[in-house]
Amino acid sequence: MMKKIACMFAVVALCASLFAAPAKRITLKVWESDGPEKEFVMWAIREFRKTHKRTMITYEPVGSTDSRAKIELDGPAGVGADVFVAPHDHIGALVNGGHVVPISNSAYLNQFIPAAKTASTYNGKAYGYPLGIETYALFYNKKLIKNPPKTWEEIIQFAKTYNDKTQNKYALVWAVGDGYYQYMFMSSFGAQLFGPNGNDRKQHSINSAASIKGLTYLQNLRKQILDVPSADMTGDFCNSSFIEGKAAMIITGPWKIADFTKSGVDFGIATLPEFPEQNKPATSFSGVRLAFVSSYSEEPEEAAAFAEFLTSREALLKRFEMTRQIPPRTDITTNDPLSNGILAQTKYAVPMPTIPQMGTYWSAMNAAYAGIWDGDDVRTALNSAAAAMDGAR
Repeated sequence: MMKKIACMFAVVALCASLFAAPAKRITLKVWESDGPEKEFVMWAIREFRKTHKRTMITYEPVGSTDSRAKIELDGPAGVGADVFVAPHDHIGALVNGGHVVPISNSAYLNQFIPAAKTASTYNGKAYGYPLGIETYALFYNKKLIKNPPKTWEEIIQFAKTYNDKTQNKYALVWAVGDGYYQYMFMSSFGAQLFGPNGNDRKQHSINSAASIKGLTYLQNLRKQILDVPSADMTGDFCNSSFIEGKAAMIITGPWKIADFTKSGVDFGIATLPEFPEQNKPATSFSGVRLAFVSSYSEEPEEAAAFAEFLTSREALLKRFEMTRQIPPRTDITTNDPLSNGILAQTKYAVPMPTIPQMGTYWSAMNAAYAGIWDGDDVRTALNSAAAAMDGAR
């Protein structure tokens, strides 16, 4: 009798297992830039699913600088990403807008360098998962110029013998209307955006004497080295000019290393040129690429697990191999000629401020930089940008 009862229980258990509800399948969506970053994400998805077999992950190409605006629209609509990548200066707007969730693992950031830990934190809470630390520097074509110029005056002298406007040949190209690159003309002459700690909106310094001096210097460069309207100085134009050998130098960042390498250009990377009387490379913006977990995600725990995997030692070593973007972990050291050029410039870089008013800096100063390049009165343009900043909330 006992054997029969045991058999009955075994049959019941077997039937229960056969008709049990299948394990829940989890679906995540990831936004990251196209190009080498996409290749990394696709690798990470395959690796992550080896241990998270129930998780399906789809990738959508969304530029890191575009993701904040997109999550603000797509998140509430239920079609946004669960994990997305954005520059660290977007963190203030993302947090204040309620678009991202904090990191629950309090020990997580201990694996990263101080700059990455600072960039990942807002108002005392950690939100960002650090993927890479970056700044821009001077890329130069070794076939066209053997030794990179150390000063802007050297670039001006080189342009006199190299430039040929009829052939679109220029000594140096860069996005002259982009506030990310153009900040060096403010900072190198002494202006501190939002004060010494980058968090005081009243100390924007946009129309300070230092900014006026720096932007006047910028305006005077146009006829000397790059007489092209700001609207024509797009990223595509600059990148193609460098790849085609028409531009001897370009100011850009590590995100272009992989593309330039694939194109076959023999190039090096050096610190930015010195401005007159500064005796040091120009001061650039530095940034940390962060992955965020969306507050609209229906699977925040699995999204956080994937974000942590993206920034693991294993993953960031692979990311560096694919993108050449410098990993911000304490247990990873990079040492190759190209990344060393970027690292050298980081010594003269300042972190982009994270306060929400950075949004106004981008809109107001992008217009001011472009206008000044095209001949607008420097003081008037900066006063207008300062008024926009003063009125920002």
